[in-house]
Amino acid sequence: MKMNMLKFALIGAVVSTISFSSCTKDSGPVTENEDNVRWVTVSGALMDTEPGDGNAGTMVFAMKPEDAKNPAFSVNVFDQGQHVKSSRTARLQASSDGKYLYNIQYTGDDGGMFQKYRVRGGKTLVPEGPEVQTATYVSTSPRWLKAAEGIGVAVRGTGNDVVFTGEKPNFVYKERSSKIDVISLDLNNPQITKTTSYELKLTPEEIEKGYYVSRIDVPVINKAGNKVFIGAAVTMDNKSSFTIGTDGKPTWSADRTGQKSWAKTLVLDYPSLTNPKVLTSNKTRGNTNGYRSTMQYVGTDGHVYQATSGEAAGDGGSKILRISSATNDYDNSFAFSLDQALGVKDSYIETWKYVGDGIGFVVYNIAGKGGYIARIDLKNNTAKKYTIPNEDELKFRQIQNISLEGDDVFIAIAPVGKDGNIYVFNRKTGDMAVGAKLINKTGNQYIGVY
Repeated sequence: MKMNMLKFALIGAVVSTISFSSCTKDSGPVTENEDNVRWVTVSGALMDTEPGDGNAGTMVFAMKPEDAKNPAFSVNVFDQGQHVKSSRTARLQASSDGKYLYNIQYTGDDGGMFQKYRVRGGKTLVPEGPEVQTATYVSTSPRWLKAAEGIGVAVRGTGNDVVFTGEKPNFVYKERSSKIDVISLDLNNPQITKTTSYELKLTPEEIEKGYYVSRIDVPVINKAGNKVFIGAAVTMDNKSSFTIGTDGKPTWSADRTGQKSWAKTLVLDYPSLTNPKVLTSNKTRGNTNGYRSTMQYVGTDGHVYQATSGEAAGDGGSKILRISSATNDYDNSFAFSLDQALGVKDSYIETWKYVGDGIGFVVYNIAGKGGYIARIDLKNNTAKKYTIPNEDELKFRQIQNISLEGDDVFIAIAPVGKDGNIYVFNRKTGDMAVGAKLINKTGNQYIGVY
């Protein structure tokens, strides 16, 4: 493993505000500079070429909790909000008190640039501290999360070229390894605090079958603060089939019909980012990296709870697994099956939010169709599905965040290009209420509440 202690990678301090809020008939009055307000920020993704692709950037608008819960309050984030820097969908995170947004720009000339913003209500975001360039370590399109309060972790996992033997046209697949890059970020005083880079190989048996780690994401730091867990996707190469390029070299493609790998998680010591290991669950064959939102949480009991996705059809759908606080390894005596709890088949968890005491709120589809919400009880292995308008046409693939404030759980729910609402759920009772109206525009999508 190669380790680097960094001098701060700081790219200039920005001190001007991005924009100022205004009072409108739709958005209601917004008072600036209220330091004690717990702002609730909604985000929306702009269409690029296809409705719902979210590839033309991200808009945000902040309101007070009482407005977020008021169905008479209307928000059009696409006309009233502030554009957050990013060539494609911004990867936003927030402080638990809602006062700060954090962003690492995704792709483009400024891809990999980290910024911290103070939320002031409406469309007002105030940059705080220096920008930090992470692209050198984790590319211009890093995956990252607020891994603990005040701490960000950004990652990159890519498959190396296949090692092969033989001569054209009789090439023989030997193995594929992965390059893993991880950095930690101080979100309070923006700077990179540690980096690491290492080569990862799976077990000889898995390598023989063509498995390798192809993507990593959703890092979380455990309650003890001494481990960081990173979700992973594992791909299987089709070892028996390759194409030969103009350079005369072979290229192997993914085997889409082969058996998926057992779920895996990478773990490093924190804060040193040393001692890398791979954890393997025997409870499901799926991915643990998610797509664009948090999939792992530290539970009230200190264990890490982790949602899976991408299980093959007929394999029992998405699960929630547990990493023990005592062993820092999978607790293979525990697995929550969303299929079993709801009595459905081939569920796919898009994202979820652990809200304390074994309770979570899950956003999911069924066999790739529709968009649904359920409240789950991990202690009793039960789930309750909510009835939401337009369920069959909802698509949550782009969803990035569910917000918790006190006992209120906020989820933005609107079909692509159509109006919707913020829905508010009581984490203790499970009661659901309709909150602020979300005004949409053609091809755009509401993707998060912070």
